[in-house]
Amino acid sequence: MSLATGVLMLAIMASMTCALPGTFLVLKRQSMLVDGMSHAVLPGIVVGVILSGSTHSFLMAVAAALMGMLVVLGANWLKGTGLIAGDANQGLIFPFLFALGVLLLSTSLKNVHVCEDTVLTGDMNLNALPTEHLIYGNLTFGPEAFWHLVMVWVVNAVFIALTYQVLKLGIFDPALARTLGFPVKLVDWLLMFLVSLTVVVAFDTAGAILVVALVIVPPATAYLWARTLPQMLIGGQVVAVISAVLGFEIAYFLDLPTSAMMAVMDGVFFLGALGLKELVQYFRRGRALRSLTAV
Repeated sequence: MSLATGVLMLAIMASMTCALPGTFLVLKRQSMLVDGMSHAVLPGIVVGVILSGSTHSFLMAVAAALMGMLVVLGANWLKGTGLIAGDANQGLIFPFLFALGVLLLSTSLKNVHVCEDTVLTGDMNLNALPTEHLIYGNLTFGPEAFWHLVMVWVVNAVFIALTYQVLKLGIFDPALARTLGFPVKLVDWLLMFLVSLTVVVAFDTAGAILVVALVIVPPATAYLWARTLPQMLIGGQVVAVISAVLGFEIAYFLDLPTSAMMAVMDGVFFLGALGLKELVQYFRRGRALRSLTAV
């Protein structure tokens, strides 16, 4: 398997995996929690690596995901005090955790393959190297990180399928959900943990900054045109795949960072969808105005 094929596999799977739970963050108007989580998981990754001795261990992923949950827990606690205005409850927590992670990274893990540059933007090329592939006998099954992303995508998909009614009512009619006795709060916390876990697993390929684009922009683009929740879920996956493929192709031919170009393509798709939506609404308003004047 060539390096380019491995990078393409990672690009598609990272984009799809991130966009799936992002749909509910967009609908819940909690998109920027991803930014906080993506920064807060760094000290968890460092601690997990110290405890497990590996950057790909299950212990590292869980430790980092729990650290990401500190943003949600801390933000809710600060909001509950009533002493913090606006969204400052989120901004007060993750910068401290990210800075702590950078300090740990530059001291405790100087000789481990985790560097400050890839923390911000990731590096798909490193994860697609032949030494990072999953090999069984004489067969090569692609980058090991790809299969980690597949497993997280499956977990997210199963969780959404099992809790679909609770998630839907919790977003569109929370009062009815509570009246029916649905465990809205529990499902919401589990969703946030899965978002944090998704951010951790995608950290190597997208970094702390660009992972926000992969989580939020595809479902936000689908939101502009979708009429139902299933349409938004499917639309987000379609946008994620197309932007990943185009981002990879452009980055490959122009020798640019793949994850950055994927984020750029996500932005291009969103702006295109937004512009087209505005154009359609403009013509609809014009048609309605002409109908009124004709009467």
